[in-house]
Amino acid sequence: MYKGRGMGPSAAVPGRLAELVVRGMEAGNRMAAPAAVRETMQIGRCAGGVVTFAGSDFEIRSEDVARVLSPCARATLIGATIGGGISAAVSGLMDSKAMTAALIPDAYRSEAVEAVVEAVVDRLEKEAAGEGFELTRRFSPGYGDWPLQAKHGALKEMGAARRGISANDRCILAPEKSVTAVVGWAAGGGKR
Repeated sequence: MYKGRGMGPSAAVPGRLAELVVRGMEAGNRMAAPAAVRETMQIGRCAGGVVTFAGSDFEIRSEDVARVLSPCARATLIGATIGGGISAAVSGLMDSKAMTAALIPDAYRSEAVEAVVEAVVDRLEKEAAGEGFELTRRFSPGYGDWPLQAKHGALKEMGAARRGISANDRCILAPEKSVTAVVGWAAGGGKR
């Protein structure tokens, strides 16, 4: 958690802050409800900045994503969350003007959801390798030219609601700090 705040593992942490960090991490561990959903699909067509999928109306309209997925036969949509408990705690702390105390669980939830996504990707990498594929790098709506509005279609396609993940009309994910992404399955060649 310190690395996300620009502090190395050997950084001297003042006693009061260290105490807040320990309490915040313990609380985060109690409140976290990690969950993920994924959907792997055959790529139907990848040309002209549009990626389509066999048997689905879902498509990705992005030159950047099309470039990443161009060597791929499949793609997996990923949705991940750590639930809403920590977000509620952060809001409560901020409402009571305990900003430093709110910083700790806020950092925790960022690191925790990233760990959930990495666990999903690690499992996918093993599955892909077993079939002679390597995964591309992860790409999320809002990166490059893939519009944030694409979150809605991606969430629907992978059935993310069953894990409690949604997006509002401004494309903000709920619970806060949830993640949506896509990775491609490329034959042999490594991260792109």
